[in-house]
Amino acid sequence: MLLRLILLMTIVFSALTCVARAEPKEILVLTWRGPTPAEEGFMNELDMLGVEANFEFFDANRDQDKLAGFLRENLDRLKKKDLIYTFGTTTALTTRNFDFEGVPHLFNIVTDPVAVGLAASLDAPGHGSTGAKMSLPADVILELTEQIHHYDKIAFLFDPREPNAVSEVDQLTAIARAKGKDAVQLRFTPDAAEKELQIAALAPQVEDADIVFLTSTSSFIANSHLLKEIIPHDKVSVSSSTAYMSEGVTVSFGTEYRERGVAAARVAAKILKDNMHPNDVPIDEITTEDATIFINKDSPAASKLHLEDAKNPIKYK
Repeated sequence: MLLRLILLMTIVFSALTCVARAEPKEILVLTWRGPTPAEEGFMNELDMLGVEANFEFFDANRDQDKLAGFLRENLDRLKKKDLIYTFGTTTALTTRNFDFEGVPHLFNIVTDPVAVGLAASLDAPGHGSTGAKMSLPADVILELTEQIHHYDKIAFLFDPREPNAVSEVDQLTAIARAKGKDAVQLRFTPDAAEKELQIAALAPQVEDADIVFLTSTSSFIANSHLLKEIIPHDKVSVSSSTAYMSEGVTVSFGTEYRERGVAAARVAAKILKDNMHPNDVPIDEITTEDATIFINKDSPAASKLHLEDAKNPIKYK
C-alpha cells in the first residue's frame, strides 16, 4: 500500500513538474506604424489568460519593402514561432505572401478581412489565419450615422494605395447610394509631393458635402494634421477609427484599439491553449449592440448631432 502511494505521488509530482516547465510560447509581433494600445491589450490579456509568452517585435515604419525584407531574411528562424501577430491590413497581406510552414497567423485591426482576401469568411477564415476585425459592417456604420445626423450628400475620403481603405470606401459608397444618398469618393495621398495641390482641390468638394467620412487609413493617421486643412472645423466628420479624434474628427463608431487587442488575445488563446487550428476559429467582430459612439467633446460640429436619438452607448473623448 505504501509503495503504491509513493508511486502515485511520484506520478503526480512528475506531471506537475512537466506543467511547471512548459516552454513559453514564442510570438512574433509585426506592427505597421509603431506600437499601439492594441498590442498592449493583446499582451496583457494573454498574460491574464495564463499564456506565458516571449515576444519578438518588428515595426515596418509604414514601409512594405522593409517588412518583406525582414520576413525574407529571417524566414527559416520565424518558422519556429508559435504565432505571428500582425497589425493592420497591409502588414497582414504582406505576411501572407510568405510560407511559414503552418505557423498560425493572427491579424488585428483589419477593417474587412474577407473583402481584402485574408479570410474566406468570418466563421471559417481558412488560409491558416484568423483574428479580430476592426470596424463595424458598412451598413451598420451608415445606420448609426443616420441616427444622429441627417444628411443627403456624403463624401468619402480615402487613400487609393491602401487595400483596406479601398475596400471600405467601395462598400460604404454602394450602400449609401442604395439608400438614395449622393455619395462621392475623394482620393487623398497625404504623403505625396503634391499634397498642397490635392488639399486645394479637395477642400471645396468637402465643403459641398453634408458630412465627411474618413476611411481607416494608416497614411491618414500618420499625417492626421493635414485633415484639418481639408475638413472645416464645423463640418460633421465621421470615422470607424477613434485614432482620428485627436485631430478634430467629430464622431467615431466601434471600439478602442486596446479592446481589439484584448479580443485578438482571446482568439489567440484558442490556438495556443486549446490547440485549435486557426481555420476553425471564427474572426472576432464588434457587434452592433456592443458598438460605442465616440464624440469629440472639443469639436464645434458636435453640436449638430442629435445624440438624443442614439440607441448605442455614447462616450466623449
